[in-house]
Amino acid sequence: MSLNHIILNSVPDDERLNISVCDVHCCNLFSENPVIFQDITQRIYEQLAPNVDVVQSDGEKSIIDTTGARGSILFRANTVQVGSKYKSYSHGTIQTNGANKSFTIRTKIGGAIIEAKQIILPNLNAGSAYTFNGELLIYEIGDAGVASVKSFFNFAFTDQQGVTENYFIDNPNNTTFQTTADADFDITVEWNNNTSNSLSCHSVTLEKIY
Repeated sequence: MSLNHIILNSVPDDERLNISVCDVHCCNLFSENPVIFQDITQRIYEQLAPNVDVVQSDGEKSIIDTTGARGSILFRANTVQVGSKYKSYSHGTIQTNGANKSFTIRTKIGGAIIEAKQIILPNLNAGSAYTFNGELLIYEIGDAGVASVKSFFNFAFTDQQGVTENYFIDNPNNTTFQTTADADFDITVEWNNNTSNSLSCHSVTLEKIY
């Protein structure tokens, strides 16, 4: 049994960009009151312009620029639920001046660093496309020390031989993450080498499931 269309009235128009039903499953099909589970995806932020460039002299810099973006990166206090999942998608280009150059990419919610990963790159002096996609799964809600979130991210780029390289990031935070105060979602990049390296972010999307 499936539902192809669901009329959703619970989300205010001014807080949603796009809502789609990913999966609707019915169980207990032989009972009089089957249980329906809905995975509803809500696009809450879309950034298409301007491009955000990060070079070594910037230090740690956010690749999110809300100028002209649609939606919000704000996690409002006491609105996150246990089991909520947030999906982030970003892409752009990257260039290095030589091999073994590195940067640290961090995903944050407010002051809490959810994940931090050093990415070591080959010589990409001709430039390369990259993607940084992943999800955040809420295990517990509450104050810092009680709330818990886990990240699953993948940073991928194509080297100059056309081979795609991947960094997989899997990290929990149950010490500084909290859901009781407003906090912005953020992604930052910080180069670790004093040379002419650059990363340009072209798009960031944030979605919420449940």
